[in-house]
Amino acid sequence: MKNWQYFLGCLALSAGIWLIHNLSHMQTDVISIPVIAESSILGRAARSSEEVTLTARCKASGFRLIYLGRKTDAVVVRLDADDFTHEEGDFFTISANQLYRYVNDIFGPGTSVESFLFEKLRFRFIRELNKKVPVRVVSSLTFKPQFMQNGDFSVQPDSVLAYGPADLLANLEAVNTKSIVRSEVKGNLHGEVALDIPDRLRVSDEKVSWSLDVSRYVEMQTELPVAGRNVPSGAEFSIYPNKVKVVFRCVFPIMSDPRQTAGCYVDYREFSKSMTGKCIIRCDNLPKGVISVSVEPEVAECVERL
Repeated sequence: MKNWQYFLGCLALSAGIWLIHNLSHMQTDVISIPVIAESSILGRAARSSEEVTLTARCKASGFRLIYLGRKTDAVVVRLDADDFTHEEGDFFTISANQLYRYVNDIFGPGTSVESFLFEKLRFRFIRELNKKVPVRVVSSLTFKPQFMQNGDFSVQPDSVLAYGPADLLANLEAVNTKSIVRSEVKGNLHGEVALDIPDRLRVSDEKVSWSLDVSRYVEMQTELPVAGRNVPSGAEFSIYPNKVKVVFRCVFPIMSDPRQTAGCYVDYREFSKSMTGKCIIRCDNLPKGVISVSVEPEVAECVERL
């Protein structure tokens, strides 16, 4: 009796070792997995409304194939919007060739796909209420002496689609970036920044690329007369003060001296619409390389004598 028990125990142990050894080797089998797609297709929901069954001939360890074969929960896979083709209505398709890029996301590590048993998968992404709004840069910058930003931030993308309840979208004017903070700046800047997305909204892009030109400058001062512009013939138009202090900031090295060409003026058409006779003093004929102009005072008192 003991011999039989010993024999059966050895047989069971041998079978277990054989099974473990066999299942540890790479094998091939047909696996079907339910899949839900996530994507950023413009104007559409972020996630497909129904799961789709994906079938492929897979190669993996026997243990892995058993696990995949018994899996019933849908796998949520993030797919690039550019990989989809709009078919009709709310339906979008993705080809089997494109899906090879997502094998690890679908089946997990340690599994390779020898072939997909379909030409394309068809997902349904329903339309969602949305609104296109600009991206507004929020920043806190300090510059080294004689350095300043040359123009505004360049942002890519410069606008996003926002999705959410109608009442929130109606009041949404722009989506801000997280604050870009830099100190002691002395050269061009660039980077990526996340968007500050309001609660209960989602956007087509969660971060943007940005750049900012920074220039070394030279400051030049002068005093210029203030002329009247577009004054009707025969009108007696007086401007106070008739001279102003002007400060130019120019890219270093200087390309052209703005003091030789620039002029200050008040536009009579602006005066004719003013209730107070106060008009902004403007500056034109600025040569290339001028980054900024400040005029002191900025506003003139204007009088027309009838």
